[in-house]
Amino acid sequence: MLLRVENLSYTYMKGTPFEKKALDDVSLEIEKGDFVGIIGHTGCGKSTLVQHFNGLLKPDSGNIYINDQCVNNSNIKVLRKSVGFVFQYPEHQLFEATVYKDIAFGLKGEKLTKAEERQRVIKAATAVGLDLSLLDNSIYDLSGGQKRRVAVAGVIVMNPDILVLDEPAAGLDPIGRDEILNFIKNLRDEYGITIILVSHSMDDVAKYTNKVIVMNDGKIEMIGAPGKVFTNAARLREIGLDVPQITTLFAKLSEKFPEYNINREVFTLEDAKAALLKLIGGEGK
Repeated sequence: MLLRVENLSYTYMKGTPFEKKALDDVSLEIEKGDFVGIIGHTGCGKSTLVQHFNGLLKPDSGNIYINDQCVNNSNIKVLRKSVGFVFQYPEHQLFEATVYKDIAFGLKGEKLTKAEERQRVIKAATAVGLDLSLLDNSIYDLSGGQKRRVAVAGVIVMNPDILVLDEPAAGLDPIGRDEILNFIKNLRDEYGITIILVSHSMDDVAKYTNKVIVMNDGKIEMIGAPGKVFTNAARLREIGLDVPQITTLFAKLSEKFPEYNINREVFTLEDAKAALLKLIGGEGK
């Protein structure tokens, strides 16, 4: 198992009047090659959870294992080499004079030759779909989407096994959001990087992930494939979430036209296309 969390608990401002338990006995497993979506209402603990994955926070109790090696209170260097973390609005973290220097910054302690360093930078830039002609440009000459790619490249240049992204598409227009999420998916499909995505978008989670973790008040409410999780629409709404818009649409169509036996378990546009083709092909009424 690539990542295993056992009985993880964490409390902010412990021992003060503002004490708040953010995680309460959380356990989960993530396998190599997974694309995991973590969802939940604001304040549910999802960002707190993922900040434990590379040592930004240390648990009050419980253990975190990477490849069966416990890494939560020691081996932070091993943990941070294995797990790359990209914050929301990562372009705010860019600070070097050029794109190349910003991507290469994390390699300073690697004792690489200039040729080896350049090879790693080019590999990372290529992986995120960044035009190599931009490497000598100032980061201030880039678009918002390009800056975000540079920020991700600056993390994956370290060759992590796991990439954690906290709302990576926040603030982008629909085209920019799709570009970012598609290249993240490509990192998993072509480079084998395990992806953990924190998101408020049910549509994005349904489209891209193969496993969904639902957080609620510091605990795991549900965990499973998107199709399994999003069939629990009533419970999701009870805890302040929703289902993908296309799922809501097909549920309403099914209620309005029961004679057509319209499939309600539609979670992505691909699902919708298949359901509609089935109807047009005469398999409905």
